[in-house]
Amino acid sequence: MPFLPLVVLLAGQAISRSASFALGWATALFFGQIPGNKGRMVSVMALVSVAWVIVVAGFGVPLVIGAAADALGVVPRNFDVQSTHGLALALAIVLGPPVVAGVAELAGFGEGRSVRRWLRRIPVSYPATASLGLAVLQMLFITPVITFLRLRRGRTLLQLPLLMRPGSSEEKLSDAVASALRTLGAGEVERTKVEAPLTWPLRTVGYAARHLLGAFVRGEPVRVRAGGLELYTYATNVAIVGKEGAAHRARAALERELALGEAYLTWSEHSQALEDGLMEIQDDADADIETLVARLDRLQERIDSAPITSDEWNVLYRLRLQVEREAVRPGRR
Repeated sequence: MPFLPLVVLLAGQAISRSASFALGWATALFFGQIPGNKGRMVSVMALVSVAWVIVVAGFGVPLVIGAAADALGVVPRNFDVQSTHGLALALAIVLGPPVVAGVAELAGFGEGRSVRRWLRRIPVSYPATASLGLAVLQMLFITPVITFLRLRRGRTLLQLPLLMRPGSSEEKLSDAVASALRTLGAGEVERTKVEAPLTWPLRTVGYAARHLLGAFVRGEPVRVRAGGLELYTYATNVAIVGKEGAAHRARAALERELALGEAYLTWSEHSQALEDGLMEIQDDADADIETLVARLDRLQERIDSAPITSDEWNVLYRLRLQVEREAVRPGRR
């Protein structure tokens, strides 16, 4: 069968891409959407962690139990493992968690990058990898059910990427989200605990979140509800669930109300420094509009020449226009 290798190759690529899509879909629902390089790193860590859990549970544990039963004479040997295969399995089990910890260190989930800190993390990387892998497996089973129920109810899911500023807190962010909802006249705003089964993977991943993922993945989001809308505040974004029109209005309100507030709406260090510059100009704004516009124009030159993505440029330009608009409003003078 000359075409068999090609068929196997194509099938392997299809499975690999499907698995990556499913993992990205599941982790975005439970962790929130993590844009940029850190989002890709989380996907790599999730994929390696799932593979490690499967290898340990599907091969490592049965082989150890089988070998022990054979040595004790309980069950006669009914399998044979080649030395090369056994070595490959052992290396995968031993090296998998340190690789996951290394990816976390390389991605900068902590404060900077440190080989010494990576070495210190190796002992805790084993339970952390098991925590992340088991959580993602739970997500893969639960996500289709949640998505089906959401679509059946005619509700859409929108994501607003952000990153909390230093010194901010989950409570301040949820207060800002609640304030944005009130501007829509969405009715009574309430904070509620996230209910099962959505909490199961989030609780399982708690150990990995504390020891590997830092501030980018929290064990459980804060949920804010109002007028048929549900908003989940994650460490790196706000997820909005509701009817399509209401969800889009809520996202627009959040982009206005969260601008230059408790969270950054951009991701790179360059763009966040420029956001800080816009925030400084906004805080110093007074009745001298010409001076404010001149400062904004000078900052705009820095924005235009900065090594940032087009999405970040669009966000910064919108924030600049918002600062300028707020400054010339009659009530501001």
